[in-house]
Amino acid sequence: MVDQGGSGGLVRPAEVEGRSMVVLYGSETGTAEDIAVELGRVAERLHFQTTVDEMDTFKLADVLRASLVIFVTSTTGQGEMPKNTLKFWKNLRREKLNNTNCLRSLRFAIFGLGDSSYQKFNWAGRKLRARLLQLGATEFFRPGEGDERHENGIDSIYLPWHQELKATLLADYPLPESLSPIPDDVLLPPKYSLELAPTMQRELPTRLKASDMARSLHDDDESRFLGSRNKSAALSHVDHAPTQADRAYEHWIRHKASFPADIARRDAAFERDEPQRYDVLDRDNILKDDPEKYLLQPQPACLMESPPDYPLPIPEGHFARLVRHDRVTPADHWQDVRHLRLQVYVGEAIFREVVDHSSQLTIVLWPKNYPEDVQELIIQMGWEAHADTPLQLLSVPRALYVDKTRTPTLRHLLTHNLDFTAVPKRSFIRYLVHFTQDEREQERLVELTQTGNEQEFYDYTCRPRRTILELLRDFPGVKIPYGRVLDLFPVIRGREYSICNGGLSLSRAGSNHMLTVELLVALVEYKTIIRKPRQGLCSRYLKHLPVGTRLVVQLNAASGPRLVVNLPSMKRPMIAVATGTGIAPIRSLIEDRGRAAGDTLLFFGCRNRAADFHFAREWPAYPNVKVHAAFSRDSIEPDPATTTTSPAPSDTLAQSLELVYGAKDTVQYDSRKNYVQHLIRKHADEVGTLMRRNPIVCVCGNAGRMPISVRNAFLDALVLSKVVGNKEEAEKWLANPANLTFWQETW
Repeated sequence: MVDQGGSGGLVRPAEVEGRSMVVLYGSETGTAEDIAVELGRVAERLHFQTTVDEMDTFKLADVLRASLVIFVTSTTGQGEMPKNTLKFWKNLRREKLNNTNCLRSLRFAIFGLGDSSYQKFNWAGRKLRARLLQLGATEFFRPGEGDERHENGIDSIYLPWHQELKATLLADYPLPESLSPIPDDVLLPPKYSLELAPTMQRELPTRLKASDMARSLHDDDESRFLGSRNKSAALSHVDHAPTQADRAYEHWIRHKASFPADIARRDAAFERDEPQRYDVLDRDNILKDDPEKYLLQPQPACLMESPPDYPLPIPEGHFARLVRHDRVTPADHWQDVRHLRLQVYVGEAIFREVVDHSSQLTIVLWPKNYPEDVQELIIQMGWEAHADTPLQLLSVPRALYVDKTRTPTLRHLLTHNLDFTAVPKRSFIRYLVHFTQDEREQERLVELTQTGNEQEFYDYTCRPRRTILELLRDFPGVKIPYGRVLDLFPVIRGREYSICNGGLSLSRAGSNHMLTVELLVALVEYKTIIRKPRQGLCSRYLKHLPVGTRLVVQLNAASGPRLVVNLPSMKRPMIAVATGTGIAPIRSLIEDRGRAAGDTLLFFGCRNRAADFHFAREWPAYPNVKVHAAFSRDSIEPDPATTTTSPAPSDTLAQSLELVYGAKDTVQYDSRKNYVQHLIRKHADEVGTLMRRNPIVCVCGNAGRMPISVRNAFLDALVLSKVVGNKEEAEKWLANPANLTFWQETW
């Protein structure tokens, strides 16, 4: 058994009869789950027999057996419940439960997570709370609502709520005199654990036995390596001179290859900045075969190795292969946007369902860590002796996917399953105190997590987007026992992207129930006070993903109402607003509706016509699609009357806007800018014409100010086009589902 380590030893909660707690969560990105796990640890320290799990794993009868229940849920889409709560929520909403008071014995508390930029802020938590109270349940503690838009994020609301909850539990549910709470400086037993596999099982992992479909995607890695090596050696100038065809092929490879590392990016910059010198270096006398042929001793590789394309056993996953990977924004543009095309192999039933209802689909991709970073973490933690030793997983987190036919290693888990590039949570830092003997490090770690130091914690972690790996560099004395990795490190979660194609383009591959899926992805890359530029885990993975890579993906229906279900729905007019890569789901809808669809008004916003006007050449092919584009950095001054500033009384449009905002309104953030909301006001008559015809209205893009600004612009347009008489009537009109079908997809 591995040594779990930690100062102060391990203390298990006592078993006290009638003292139990269940913490149920609904989570899309893992934040709600993290909070649920932390609340479970708080309950354990107060000697509650604690269970933490997804809502969908519990039935109502199971919930009633616990003394107390805490619900933690995020809100997704348009006020909807997370996917792992839908079964529980469906059972809770059964009509036969009405007026039964069936939950009268349930004592609960609830903490909701949301984003106040959405109109239905924290809607899932509010709906759940209302239904529980309706069925007779009683709250033992006040509800909490965390807001992602708060200056310090969720913690601004969660931490005070958490402290009050702990005090309430101690006061209202006191411990027996013989027991006291387990102090925070004492280490609890791990929830998830692993140990070295028995000696008989310590063998090299067998290669995955893939299906015929998987084998068609990718040859055996060893065979490919040997074949490539032999071919390269045969083509070496030492043995044979290259042919003209070989040179042409090499030239094509050099220009199309996707490089996987910072060093390679520097090489690419060198090639771009010094083309003549690069051509000289790349003459035919450069070796093409393996350098081991000419070296007395093996040498370390110069370039960072790409993550292996080992396919994870994702539930309801489909084999896929990347067939196209293009950057669609210029190299000097502020944002790196990629257009990806994948071939996804699905069964017959799913193929028909997708082809029949192809719009509003999302695809989930699972990124991986780079071997170089994995090795750095292994060395930093002192895990070298056991990094490649087969392990036996005794218990694992729910979202950690491992192949039961293989014996995993620590290196495998760190590469494919555990996210050490995430921003560290408060609970993670609190745990590290147990794994360092350096008093100064202990003092600093405690200081970061103390109540009252929220701003300092935020400035150290969230504001610079410092990663777990970087934090461990700052605290070299921390040595986490490898038996604790499943308990401390977050699981790599799939990233969900809207599919940007629909209709016939999805099924153009044609054979073997294969779908052609396109994505438009903006890579997350930015600078903070930390010198090294920040990159999202999935963005870094996708940026260097070479064509031909095999993947396992999920296909899901997007949140919100189904917009294209039959011919009448295709004929409905549509008003679409998209900014940046928010055009992806809109393009999917337009393709699914086809060229004979109803009138479509598209307001698209980006920075520059020449740089990021995505799919601009496609729109003229759709006769019923009219595009109004706003280019915020092209020095195009908007009509002053279309901003939400104080309008000039002499302007007819401005006078009409006074009905909405009043003549003494202060200057707004979008003054003298050129955004989509300005075009909505400018073309209010066109908007009003479609609004009178029961349209579909879609808003997709950034979740910051844009959705609120667009909604205000729609209110203006309703007044300006005389659909309604004033702002109050416009609010009621826009909120009435009989007037329009509204769908918002923002991130």
